[in-house]
Amino acid sequence: MHKDNSVKGKRRLAILYQLPESWGNVRTLWEAARDDADTEVVVVLLPFIHNDYQWKREVAQAHLDEMGVPFVAWDAFDLHAAGFDAVIYTSPYDETRPPAYRFANLRQQVRYTAYIPYGLEVGGGAHNYVYQYGQPVITGASAVFVRSEGVREMFERHCPTGAKHVHVTGHPRMDGLANLEQFPVDPTLLQAIGDRRAVLWNAHFSIDGDLWSTFDLLAAPIFDAFARRPDLALIFRPHPLLWKKLINLNILDEAGIAALKQALQARGVIIDEHTDHRHAFAASDALLSDVGSFLMEYLATGKPVLYLHNPDGLGLNEEGSSVVRHYQVASGAAQIEQFLDQLRDGQDQLGETRRAAIEQFFHGFDGRAGQRALDVLKELMA
Repeated sequence: MHKDNSVKGKRRLAILYQLPESWGNVRTLWEAARDDADTEVVVVLLPFIHNDYQWKREVAQAHLDEMGVPFVAWDAFDLHAAGFDAVIYTSPYDETRPPAYRFANLRQQVRYTAYIPYGLEVGGGAHNYVYQYGQPVITGASAVFVRSEGVREMFERHCPTGAKHVHVTGHPRMDGLANLEQFPVDPTLLQAIGDRRAVLWNAHFSIDGDLWSTFDLLAAPIFDAFARRPDLALIFRPHPLLWKKLINLNILDEAGIAALKQALQARGVIIDEHTDHRHAFAASDALLSDVGSFLMEYLATGKPVLYLHNPDGLGLNEEGSSVVRHYQVASGAAQIEQFLDQLRDGQDQLGETRRAAIEQFFHGFDGRAGQRALDVLKELMA
């Protein structure tokens, strides 16, 4: 039975927090709810249960504490007694959560459920459509908040329940990029870059299975290309699951990972371990990226992008193929070298059309997507 909190004058909204890296997806919605007189917002800390990720409670708690975000832990309060009116999921995957917070169970405790996509989906493959559009959290949600009309059309094509519950509010994640030039970049990162031009490299973890990653194919050529160009700085920010994936595939152990990081740093590579990726976005002049959220998100910076294509992988979905038309593409060393040389020479032939495409991929790119999503939730909870 759902509890009615209308007598209190406020509706109770819960945000399920599992990963520090995903906080940016809901930060501005949380801020809007925190400042809203009609809403009480509660952040619920949950573990992220995944074979390729080493979730640490103390790290997650420290991240929330550092940001000044009050929270309750999943194992320290009574979910049934909490009386939430609505809950926002930041991951669609039920298996990553404790049983009580899986969709079939939690929906019995609340009137409304919402989902904010954890990534800006660009990956292809039939089974990936099921992951991105067919999970219970997604198909059964009262509301899903997306970045563009193009994404809503993806739901129409691939979600079993269609797109009637999908709201094109803009993605709250993008609010933090609307004024990126004003973001206070960590001075230690700027010091590490020095007077060099910085290039951000984002490697996916799927060096098996879906094969979206090119890490095993292109890492050596990338490192060598930067070694020959001391005026360029390489910022390496891999997918959060890559390090554990290397361990699980018996490619490296934990000591080997530590040794690899030290060796890369000795070669001048900057390994970015900031929770907030905006430091790397703001400090860099270009991006090298496998299939992944950054391939879409970095478009908002207006800076050049090189898509690293694995010819044996699942490739891109419709939205991914659409955005890559505004990028250069590489599947080998020569194309990477050419891109870096063009960057050094200030060449950016795709720049004008790429920057013009930002509005197509990011609805209402004005820093207010979180507020618009809250407004929809308030209408549902009224």
